[in-house]
Amino acid sequence: MKKRSLAMLLVAAALVLAAGTATAVTRGSPDITATLQDDTVAAGEEGTLEVVLVNKGDLDIGDQQNPSLNSEVTTARGLTVDIEDGKAPISVTTGTRSLGSLPTGSPTTTSFDISVDENAEPGTYNVPVELSYDYYSQISDGVRQQSSVTRTRTVTVTVSDDATFDVTNVDSNAQVGSSGTVAVTVENTGQTAANNSDVTLASQNGELTFGERTESTRSVDSWAPGESRTFRYDIAATDDAQVESYPFQLSVAFDNPDGVRKESATSSVSVTPDPEQTFSLSGVESSLRAGEEGTVAATVTNDGPRAVDNVVINWASDKSDLSPQETQVAVGDLAPGDSTDVSFTVDATDSAEAGTKQFDFVASYRNSEGDRAESDTLEAQAQVRPSQDEFSVDSANTTIGVGQSGNIQVTVTNTRNQTFSDITAKVFTSSPISADDDEAYIDELEPGESETITFSVSAEGSALQKGYPISLDFRYEEPDGDSSISDTYREEIKVTEPNDGGGLPLLVIGGVVLVLVLAVGGYMRFR
Repeated sequence: MKKRSLAMLLVAAALVLAAGTATAVTRGSPDITATLQDDTVAAGEEGTLEVVLVNKGDLDIGDQQNPSLNSEVTTARGLTVDIEDGKAPISVTTGTRSLGSLPTGSPTTTSFDISVDENAEPGTYNVPVELSYDYYSQISDGVRQQSSVTRTRTVTVTVSDDATFDVTNVDSNAQVGSSGTVAVTVENTGQTAANNSDVTLASQNGELTFGERTESTRSVDSWAPGESRTFRYDIAATDDAQVESYPFQLSVAFDNPDGVRKESATSSVSVTPDPEQTFSLSGVESSLRAGEEGTVAATVTNDGPRAVDNVVINWASDKSDLSPQETQVAVGDLAPGDSTDVSFTVDATDSAEAGTKQFDFVASYRNSEGDRAESDTLEAQAQVRPSQDEFSVDSANTTIGVGQSGNIQVTVTNTRNQTFSDITAKVFTSSPISADDDEAYIDELEPGESETITFSVSAEGSALQKGYPISLDFRYEEPDGDSSISDTYREEIKVTEPNDGGGLPLLVIGGVVLVLVLAVGGYMRFR
């Protein structure tokens, strides 16, 4: 019994040794299938065929101890794919595709651009797909045997008789920084009518949009074969848009004659906006002065590129000490290159600082779509001059004898650029000078106009022979109806020796009056 067990052990050991010296072989090949993601096309269509490839692999002899060798013999290496036209009414415009390695498992997709013949007959057609690749057909003791093969698979393409669409014209008046329209003309190039069609234009860039949306849709009930339709879409270009081509995609969803909802292939559409509408200011002039009413005037030019209607120039400056009486000046219509003059009347407060100031304006207008639009800010620089008195005063006949009275004449000139009216002049004196008639009136003074007024003043007998000051001011009405009081003007009255031709001195007259009073009193007492 023991001898038999020992013999069996020896046989088992021999078998193990024999197995260890046997040669390990892994053998197999790729097995690739080809299908189309969408196998339906239409006559006259330009589109793509999406070819889906799946490698199922074919393993003849596997290696349980080293499974990675199994995938080596089933992987296609250096895979290239080509589509032949065959007898299908299509033209393939894409060359050979190189995909690299394709292991088993997950599918991979490659696309080919095609165009379908205009007169293609509806039906199903076989299209050859040629696959070329290398693979390891066998691995034995680390030695890899490589093979190269070309396999042909067949996919089917169905040419439907559904409607197809072709963009034949694109016209746009879009403009940078403004709104406009895009008109797209589309032809039904298919063999059947399209019903309940929704034609969608989608922007591929945020600088040209349909208001707040990136796409817009137009609808048409019935669309016959060979019929062209024009669809208009409202579009807006931002201020950041450039004068360059922007891509759009147009697609049509429709019901075919069987009532089945279909979606056309997308068509590429490009839109190039015109340059932004611009204006310029030139010849800026200013008559502004602190404390006065003045004007800011300039020439406005439409720099194009388009004619604009109902142009209005708006005051856009925010200055508390410079206030326009009107904030808008209507200009009217301006063709490209046309110019017109505008002027704003401005009230400058007394606190307005003199110097060069910047003023901002904005041109608003109606564009080619009739929509109201605005220009960028138009900047201008203009001078504000320092304030000056409302009047200049020149006096005459300012000499009075001690104890005498007389008239002084004052010539008043309006130094502002506006007309003053209802002007009341008043003179103020202090002892020993007094005013017997301290007011004078001027009905109106236009800019630069002068008028002479007269006051009656007296010098007391106690006055010394020297100069004494008097003051004048003016109450007047401005053009807007406001009443104002001027600053105070000072003039000099010179007191001299009594003038013989000027009547009795006041002291002498007073003495004579006193003597007469006493004499009359005594007479009445002793009568």
